Amino acid sequence: MSTPIPSLADAPPVLCVHGIGKTYAEPVLADVSLELRAGEVLALTGENGAGKSTLSKIVGGLVTPTAGSMNLGGAAYAPASRKDAEALGVRMVMQELNLLPTLSVAENLFLNRLPRNLVGWIDRARLRENARHAMAQVGLDAIDPDTLVGTLGIGHQQMVEIARNLIGDCRVLILDEPTAMLTAREVDLLFEQVERLKARGVALVYISHRLEELKRIARRAAVLRDGRLVHVDEMANLSTDRLVTLMVGRDIGDRIDLGERRIGEVAFKVSGMTREPVVRDVSFEVRAGEIFGISGLIGAGRTELMRLIYGADRADAGSVSLGREGGTPEPVAIASPSDAVKHGIALITEDRKGEGLLLTQPIAANISLGHLRAVSSKGVVDGRREAALARQQIDAMRIRSAGRHSRCRNCRAATSRKW
Repeated sequence: MSTPIPSLADAPPVLCVHGIGKTYAEPVLADVSLELRAGEVLALTGENGAGKSTLSKIVGGLVTPTAGSMNLGGAAYAPASRKDAEALGVRMVMQELNLLPTLSVAENLFLNRLPRNLVGWIDRARLRENARHAMAQVGLDAIDPDTLVGTLGIGHQQMVEIARNLIGDCRVLILDEPTAMLTAREVDLLFEQVERLKARGVALVYISHRLEELKRIARRAAVLRDGRLVHVDEMANLSTDRLVTLMVGRDIGDRIDLGERRIGEVAFKVSGMTREPVVRDVSFEVRAGEIFGISGLIGAGRTELMRLIYGADRADAGSVSLGREGGTPEPVAIASPSDAVKHGIALITEDRKGEGLLLTQPIAANISLGHLRAVSSKGVVDGRREAALARQQIDAMRIRSAGRHSRCRNCRAATSRKW
């Protein structure tokens, strides 16, 4: 008589969290308890600011909880650092990339385990070979392992970060919004790796707002709302509408009627924009009231095109024209981001941490940075006007923080997206 194969539900948990809580200026997590089993993908979802990244950082050793305990493989687990967590087989791919831009891809992949030769020097040939193997796992075959990470686009950097965490022994892998900057092809490659990891018995926590991805990859879903765990269930039992209702705490009902969108005359025009070798002769028009999408594979030049339009990079050729009050678009001179701002052009960068924010400055200073004329007099910032603008935007965008004086580096990823 054959022995029945135990199901995932019967297997002992690899990771248990009991009553985990975290308080900064205000509570961001409270009494969260979960279990994770080998070979399982647990979807962790919730609105921005629900506490998903904070919980993940606690498990990954980056944040110390203020309440609760954890067990890994039946033993007490309280990592003092990310290094401690990784030594025990717990790894995390974070929203905010953890790469060194001045080192090569290969060096970033194997930074804490660089191969050495007999005399102690780094074995460059073996390092490159190991890197090529790791990069091939996530579809980065076309990139030279000696390429400096800082020269890669954010999408490619994301894949390098994922590859780094797939190297070596791994018991628990946390993926925090891993596909946010990936194309469909890269997502498929990532999911292939997830299936291999499941077959190896790795337990995975997958954080995403893309509910269609959760249904494709996860067995169970855990929903956080305002720092509390509100529901855990088999993914097969949860419809998309049910997940959204759990996330926001109310029935979303019918879709909001935004009324008829009126498309006007050409308001924005780009002609012959070029910067060799990444952007070549790009031209398009956008009409008033129109949402114009720009798409392409990683490395196709999307980010580079936006930076050229905004004046962050110097173009080899091309022009930007703006239409005023329905008039014919006329060329404007944009030699820097400040010129773009003067002409009413804004850019929300994909790399908010590296390019979008002044991390050492308060929230209020970051909010007012693009509106200095409105909050200053004779070149001096008026604190009252800056504070009023900050309060207005904090309320409008529902920014959760200790207040406008909080430093950006102390705020959560979900909060920093809103500035």
